[in-house]
Amino acid sequence: MAVVQRKNRATKPFVANSKVIFTVPLGGKIRMGKVVLQGSIVVSAGSTNGTAVGQAGPANLAKRIIVTATPAANSRYPGGKIVDCNPRSLLQYGIFQHNGKIVIEQAASVLGSGAAGTYTIYMSYPIYFADATLRNSYSTCLNTDPGTYASLQVEVDTGDLKSCFSGNDRTVDFSGLTVQWVDDRIAFDGDTLVRYQEDHVALIAATQERMLDEAMPQDGNFESWLLMGEASAQQNLSDSLLQRVTVEGPTIGFDQYAQDIRQQMLDDEWIDPSQTATGLWFIDWTDTTIGNTVPAGGLQSKFKVTNVSGANLDDLLVYTRRVFSPAPAGQ
Repeated sequence: MAVVQRKNRATKPFVANSKVIFTVPLGGKIRMGKVVLQGSIVVSAGSTNGTAVGQAGPANLAKRIIVTATPAANSRYPGGKIVDCNPRSLLQYGIFQHNGKIVIEQAASVLGSGAAGTYTIYMSYPIYFADATLRNSYSTCLNTDPGTYASLQVEVDTGDLKSCFSGNDRTVDFSGLTVQWVDDRIAFDGDTLVRYQEDHVALIAATQERMLDEAMPQDGNFESWLLMGEASAQQNLSDSLLQRVTVEGPTIGFDQYAQDIRQQMLDDEWIDPSQTATGLWFIDWTDTTIGNTVPAGGLQSKFKVTNVSGANLDDLLVYTRRVFSPAPAGQ
């Protein structure tokens, strides 16, 4: 392959409340992948715009993005679901790769907040394999060189206008909308680490000092956590939900209040002071060096949380990034 490739590799029609699946060609190290929604949406008959949910429109037209890597015969590389995320996590993490700013739809479309009309969009969900915050940003590229993986598959679980605006009753024509896969690759020799990106919801049953997150991954090494406080069924980002994070393990001792974490985000220039960081707490374990990752096994993580909407109506959306090393050559 060429030393650098940037290609829009595949396009399929958008089908609401369905699955769109791409088989991604192999070859080279993937620095970044993007699921893109591009085209037009026609919203017509109906009388109710509805209430915005989470990132709303058009971001919520995708409900989950999964990337599955199947190892080649005798591969030294681990496989499985290397990405399994709510698109909100991917978009919010983009803040920390985009000079502290969030980028949703390219032209800032919000689909008229659910009103009737014709809307042209280019909505990109970024998947970062290379990491601009690391001293060696290419150390976590997705290696698709011969002998690593037999296949790479991307699944996009789609929503509809009600996923963006609850209570919306309008008729929607998605025939002008496509789903695309775009990636950016580079050719170089050698191994890379395998990054797993996943998120899960930790429901807040009640105000408590030491909420445990039983769904936190237990293997690999953590690079970072992004904790998102989501209030009520509308999933509004809120600063009210998280008050303190305590993490203890063989290689880490961490105990900070929510405002300590927010200040560290500002001090380390993770977030632009002119941008809102409401409901976001980003913890980077690497300090720019991949050797500083934290083993997931044996960690004790406790969250001091407040429940403001009622039992199990608020939550933390927890997005984690972990790395694994390929098996040594000859094994």
